Amino acid sequence: MNHDDRSEDGHDLRLPIEFEAFFELHHQRYLDYARAQLSLCEPEQIQDLVEDVLAHLGADWKRVLQRANPTNYAWGALRFAVEHERRQRGEVLRLVEKAVFMAAASRATRPVFEALEDGLGVYDAISRLPERQYDALLLKQFLGYTTAQTADVMGISPPTVRALIHQARTRLRKHTLLAASESDEE
Repeated sequence: MNHDDRSEDGHDLRLPIEFEAFFELHHQRYLDYARAQLSLCEPEQIQDLVEDVLAHLGADWKRVLQRANPTNYAWGALRFAVEHERRQRGEVLRLVEKAVFMAAASRATRPVFEALEDGLGVYDAISRLPERQYDALLLKQFLGYTTAQTADVMGISPPTVRALIHQARTRLRKHTLLAASESDEE
């Protein structure tokens, strides 16, 4: 250890090698998730937010490892920080904005207002998904991670990711069908 590895008060600043591996594996994925959620933040602010979460985890790494599922705990810490920042800024879910745009754009032959109304129905349905279904959908379907990568970053198993995606799609289909039948009644 050289002199640069110590703080002013003499404490060791090196992080455990396990945490360094965790950081290397998850840093970019955490950034991708935060960027997808926070549209009003500058890139540096998002970088700082993610690195603050990781720094807190690193500082408390021994306790994090004592948890039943350290990766899931770390994911929860990131999700909490991103959600807190999103709410403080009064942002809507960025994934939802993309879904509305994609839904409207895919029906460009239909009148614009009708397409937007359908898109807002999708917006409403996505915004109401339970958080784990929402996260799995965001990571896998919108950010393009594989099932294994999604499972790894969330600290859950691949079969759980597949189940969450299936549940989310079922909810979205159900919501879309309900919205369509309600508009037919009007």
